[in-house]
Amino acid sequence: MPAADTIKSSWADEVELDYGGLPPTTETVENGHKYVTEYKYNKDDKKVKVVRTYKISKEVVPKTVAKRRTWAKFGDSKNDKPGPNSQTTMVSEEIFMQFLNSKEEEKANDPLLDPSKNIAKCRICNGEHWSVNCPYKGTAMDTNLMEKKAAAAATAVIVIVVV
Repeated sequence: MPAADTIKSSWADEVELDYGGLPPTTETVENGHKYVTEYKYNKDDKKVKVVRTYKISKEVVPKTVAKRRTWAKFGDSKNDKPGPNSQTTMVSEEIFMQFLNSKEEEKANDPLLDPSKNIAKCRICNGEHWSVNCPYKGTAMDTNLMEKKAAAAATAVIVIVVV
């Protein structure tokens, strides 16, 4: 009985052998979730079904960001549909930035606003007040300063060469 020695395969196995290819990738959106089903071969050359689930959320973004998302794609992603491609784009985590340079810190480091330093300096006594408010104004200290200035002006010689 040679017919008993041969093992008959089922019709499903024969259809699978005839087909040979992988089914196309499908995407379905239900209740705020996106399901992407794709098929591939694993290391043992067996078909594997991979289902990826994405949660769809809506957020308000600035106008410039919305405009940038409408830009034409280029390079290998030129033929992709609008929005990020889940196979080429991966967002691992959101990063919140804190800008350390602020106007308040610049004002705090301004040497003119430092309360320990005085802006005014007297020309007569080098005190921490304006010369107009100097208590030594019109005294001997003030006259000595004026004499020094006059002597310095007299010693400065201007040479004029006439040809």
